[in-house]
Parts: sequence; C-alpha cells; structure tokens
Amino acid sequence: MLFLFSILVAAVLSSAAPPQWYTRNRDTIQKIYNLTIFPANAKIIAEGAPAVPPGLFNANATGRVTPVGEFFGFQDSFEYFFGLAPLPTGSPPNGAISNATLVEFTSGCPEVAASTVWLTVSTINSDNSTGPFITALKQTAFWRFDDEGAVLQYEAWIPDLDLFSPLDHGYDQYTLDGMNRTIQGICALQDTTCVGSNTVYDGISDCVQTLAAKPYGRSDESWGDNVVCRGIHVLLTKIRPEVHCAHVGPTGGGKCIDVEYNDVYFNDEFLFGAPLGTPFTCDYGED
Repeated sequence: MLFLFSILVAAVLSSAAPPQWYTRNRDTIQKIYNLTIFPANAKIIAEGAPAVPPGLFNANATGRVTPVGEFFGFQDSFEYFFGLAPLPTGSPPNGAISNATLVEFTSGCPEVAASTVWLTVSTINSDNSTGPFITALKQTAFWRFDDEGAVLQYEAWIPDLDLFSPLDHGYDQYTLDGMNRTIQGICALQDTTCVGSNTVYDGISDCVQTLAAKPYGRSDESWGDNVVCRGIHVLLTKIRPEVHCAHVGPTGGGKCIDVEYNDVYFNDEFLFGAPLGTPFTCDYGED
C-alpha cells in the first residue's frame, strides 16, 4: 500500500505545473534569443536601445561571453546579444539567424537559470523569406535575474567559432585570401560608419595597411589587438560609432587590446561584484 501511495505522489508531483518564476525565466531567455532572429535584430541595430523591449535586461546587467569579452550595463549587453546577430548582405544575401531553439533549460530557484540555445543560420532571400539551412551556432549560459525577472548577470560560452566561421562567412577566413577579404570588409564598413568626429583612419587604404600589419587572431579567442576582434566591433559601430569606432581603430580603443588570460577569465569577483562561486548559485540562505 505504501509503495502504491509513493507512486501516486510521484505521479502527481511530476504532472504539477512548474513554478511561475521557472516559466518567467525560461520565457525571458527565449525572448532574448528570439530578438537575434532576422529581421527583429535589424530593428534593434537601426534604432538602438528604444527598440529593446523592457524587462529583458536590468539597467546594470553585467556579463562575460567567452571568447568575445566582458560587458557592463544595459547598453553593452543588448549590443552584444542583438548587434552582433548577422544581417543579410550582398547579392544574393548571405545568412542570418532564422530560428532560436532553447534545447536545454533549468532553473532551480527564482534568481538563477542555465540554458543552451541553438541558433539556426539560414540564407535569406531578397524578399526576406528564409532560404536553405547553412549552419547553427550554440551558446550555453548561466543567468542571474533581479527581483522583477530581468537579467542582472550572465556567463555565456560560444564553442567552436573557428569551425562555425567559414560556414557563416562563405569562405575560410584563415587563408591568405580570406584574411585579405575580411580586412577589406572591415575597412569598407568602418569607412561608412566611422565618419566625422568618429573617424579613426585616413581612408580605406590606411585601414587596410594598418590591419594587415596586425596579428589576424582567432574566432575562438577574439580578445586581443588583432583583426578578428575588430571584425566584431566594426559591426557595433552601426549602433554606437562614438564608442566602437575607437575599438576598430589602430590602438583598439581599450577593447581590441592584448589581455592577460588570468585577468579576464577569472575576475569574477570584480565583474559580478560577488564572491567567487556565488553569482550563479541559488540563494538558499544559511542553515
């Protein structure tokens, strides 16, 4: 009889609806990744912060995304999540994110969750409809939420970007021809977005000559005074040229600079303002 009662209790518990905060946290993460899908990302890139729905990121949201960098505040955070999502360019247009599938999710308390998302990259037709599948990008992340359910802190990781890159670009950027194409693309884009008081090079040729003399870098480790880092930040010049043009420039503007491994990957107490091992641990309190 006790055995049957245990089975009945287990069945009732397993069929119970998840807590409200569990659903809230999952929906917030899904909404964030949905905004990387074209054309939703295009609206945010064009209009900036006003186009970001309220309640997704806390004004003081802070996080690290390996291997891209650290981000401080709402502006930094939404620029990374939405400003780096690809736009279809060229003729025919290249790929953009067409779907965001939350393949793994768990949340053991209202303030913390973990997730893995698969971002599908597909070709985009001239009428903005989705074409054939190209590849997919994976991101795994830990999240901390504020009392209202907005993201306050995040620690995310994107694996295998070196393997993803040639599928996304349509060419191998690590060949000599690929490196030259990437440099030319960076320099052409910054020449249209970094103008007036935001100018950092004396024309495209100056930019090409400067970047050709720098290390190229790797997508799997893009922090550094290299071309790959500038390829990331040139995309963000569309949103905040007054900030990101300097990152694309000759000095790296404090972002595309060489960093110490021990300083940037293990500075959790500085980045999250909490003791090591606590930012993404449920606050169960003391016994």
